[in-house]
Amino acid sequence: MSTQTATPDADLVRIVQAYYDAVDSRDAARVADTYLDAPTTTLQFNADDPIVTTEAIKEFTAGFFRIVSVKHTMIDIWTTPLMGDVVPVNLAPERSASTLTVVSTALPTFSVDTGSAVNRLALPATSIFTIDIASGKFVSVHNMFDITKVYAALSG
Repeated sequence: MSTQTATPDADLVRIVQAYYDAVDSRDAARVADTYLDAPTTTLQFNADDPIVTTEAIKEFTAGFFRIVSVKHTMIDIWTTPLMGDVVPVNLAPERSASTLTVVSTALPTFSVDTGSAVNRLALPATSIFTIDIASGKFVSVHNMFDITKVYAALSG
């Protein structure tokens, strides 16, 4: 069991895996459905400004899926702090007793359709997931990977 909540680790793994499965499905509505429908729900990449609200996340994801597909492998999930409190809990949006933050690493393989070819690249990634405990939905997802390589793949 996680030391942060009474939520069993197996449930947390299932919730995070459902997110990766939704992304891998290329179904924007399915991805948006993994998020808590709240005005402060966010999706963020690296240090970019967050995408706020499930509707905005759905729109962004639909546009992303028009040119990129993703397949996640090698997924690990940390529910308890590692050396030096690696699981960050002081990020925006503010965490509360009703949320739980977990960290995941994965190896997503991006397939980028440039029209004349499909470029594939694997980029190690880390994601910070803040989960609403009652619903099992995401309050925020913060993905970190070298997105400039995805943009470069778009150029062919």
